[in-house]
Amino acid sequence: MKVLSFFTLTALAWSQTLTPAPRPELTPDTVVLESDGKKYTVQELNEIISKLPSQMRQNYERDPKGFLQQWFMLKKVSAMAEAAKLGERTPYKEGIEIARMTVLWQAQIEETTKSMKIEEAELRKYYDEKKDHFLQAKLKLIYIPFVNQPPAGAERKSLTETEALAKAEKLVAQARQGADFVKLVRENSEDPISKERDGDFGPIKKSDTLPEAIKQAVFALKPGEISDPVRQPNGYYIFRMIEFAPQAFDEVRVALENELRSLKIRQWMDANAKAVELKVERPDFFGAVK
Repeated sequence: MKVLSFFTLTALAWSQTLTPAPRPELTPDTVVLESDGKKYTVQELNEIISKLPSQMRQNYERDPKGFLQQWFMLKKVSAMAEAAKLGERTPYKEGIEIARMTVLWQAQIEETTKSMKIEEAELRKYYDEKKDHFLQAKLKLIYIPFVNQPPAGAERKSLTETEALAKAEKLVAQARQGADFVKLVRENSEDPISKERDGDFGPIKKSDTLPEAIKQAVFALKPGEISDPVRQPNGYYIFRMIEFAPQAFDEVRVALENELRSLKIRQWMDANAKAVELKVERPDFFGAVK
């Protein structure tokens, strides 16, 4: 018992030694770091971070301490340049002016974008004009794989391409004659993901990244129709169109609004570009005379 008590007490002592001390609460006035003799509080650092451009913010989030090290070095070196009045000398003065114009250019675009109003009627009209873009197909499929060159010594279970095509054509004929497509899926399809959902696949849109042969076969179908077998590198697909319709307005409202706002900004930029008058008096300045 004495030995047991000794080890028990020792374990307790170690557990108390290794338990980290609770971190003190951080308040806005808590000093976090010091740089060049100036102390920075939580509030001051948060103000610096909140004003960073998005790319710099991402850099800070990846490595806060490393970013702040670079940030305060930037402040230190730029202060040296200010003291030397480098900003008043060519080519630095012109570079600062170009940087300023670039920031103001981006600021004006952002403010114009934020203030741009998209009316409900305008948004619905744009939706009607773009309905084809939002057309989507809901499908069921059967997948029949093939292997033309099975591994040497492997027990032959897979179909050759010829056998897979013959099977796929037979299933197409049965489906078109009224056979239960879900039953055909359960008994024949070897795509595990869609098979678990009774063949459900999609919805897919014309803008989706899919093999062109599949897109052509699918979007030529009407609801209820069955495709011919569609060959892909490792198997044949059979599609049954369930529904072909545009996404509902409310489903695409945000995407539509962003797209329309981007379109309006491009138009605004084009209008400003056209408003800039540039009359060339001496074309030979630019090289060959036209």
